[in-house]
Amino acid sequence: MGVSPAILIAAYILPVYDKSDPVRAAVLRETISQKQGWLVFGGIVLISLILPLIAEQLFKEAPRYDSVISVIINGLLSGSLFALVALGYTLVYGIIELINFAHGDVFMMGSLVGYAVLTTLLGAKEGRPVSASTSVFFVIFAVLLAIIIAMVVCGLLNYSINRIAYKRLRNAPRLAPLITAIGVSFILQNIALYLNSSTPKSYPLLFPNSSRVSNVDLISDIIGRNDTLITFPVTAILVLVGAGVLLLGLRYLINSTRTGKAMRAVAQNREAAALMGISIEGTISFAFLLGGALAGAAGVIYGIYQVQGTVRYDLGFVNGLFAFTAAVLGGIGNVNGAVLGGLFIGLIYSISQSSVFQLTFNYLNLSVWAAVSVFVILVLVMVFRPTGILGDNVQEKV
Repeated sequence: MGVSPAILIAAYILPVYDKSDPVRAAVLRETISQKQGWLVFGGIVLISLILPLIAEQLFKEAPRYDSVISVIINGLLSGSLFALVALGYTLVYGIIELINFAHGDVFMMGSLVGYAVLTTLLGAKEGRPVSASTSVFFVIFAVLLAIIIAMVVCGLLNYSINRIAYKRLRNAPRLAPLITAIGVSFILQNIALYLNSSTPKSYPLLFPNSSRVSNVDLISDIIGRNDTLITFPVTAILVLVGAGVLLLGLRYLINSTRTGKAMRAVAQNREAAALMGISIEGTISFAFLLGGALAGAAGVIYGIYQVQGTVRYDLGFVNGLFAFTAAVLGGIGNVNGAVLGGLFIGLIYSISQSSVFQLTFNYLNLSVWAAVSVFVILVLVMVFRPTGILGDNVQEKV
């Protein structure tokens, strides 16, 4: 006799725990919150896949399934980059409750550094393909070097911003560091404007001769359709691997190292952490350093993936705003929430911006409202769950 899927799902979401043990109960409540958040995200992905089938039944036509799947993949890839930037917001806020509005501009500086390194090493002009004689291994080496240099530069930049602008404002009224962060943002934008001018520049095309991995068949036998062959850009694989490694590395650092445990301790109770011998200022500085490094890496990966017009002084404004929205949506101060929020924002924005869903929503021009849809969903989440999707999490605060 089989077990009902509903029972299995209920057991997954709502584990039984002994309410007389408050510690055990708190841990399991945290687990339930995380599982519910990821199940909601999985539900959005599933609905996105089902919508074309519904449209086919209602309107006798539907977008090609390969286009739908490509939209979802693009959303997840963009979301992973938003997550990397959102982690910088959430790491700092989790420890000192400061919204570092200059963080998006640190991301912009990372894109600028990566552009300078790649064009210098590869000898390629902006927006032009790399020479056919250039080895693929050398291109990969140049990309890795650009990411490392951007991480170092942006990490040190964010560290310096903390030491110069924020450290003396620890005990100031909360409005003071907020205004300071906005001022630092304008300073970074004008530095980039001076170094790079106001004309947007594009990363060189790194893989012009093998730009796509073609003919990947997805679920054609399951859904009975023959339009599930899609193509993956090589740069998409680079984004997936790069962002995945960085996110997994951060998770290991937070959960399994002394430094990560120190960050969590300072986030939970700064005074108690100091009594245990943890350097409060050192931990805060490391959070800025780590957040800046992640933003720098995200800037390079974003430039490689998007290519066109990705080197400009105002790049950090919109992308930083989306990343901050992702951090708030997932529960600012929560590492898992920042990742989940980033994936949500990327997926929602990609779906809203794409034309393949116009057949399903043929009375709405969703592409015009792509950015609006992101913030409408944010407002709804804030109304019904002000702490964010995973905002009740304490153990994973940073």
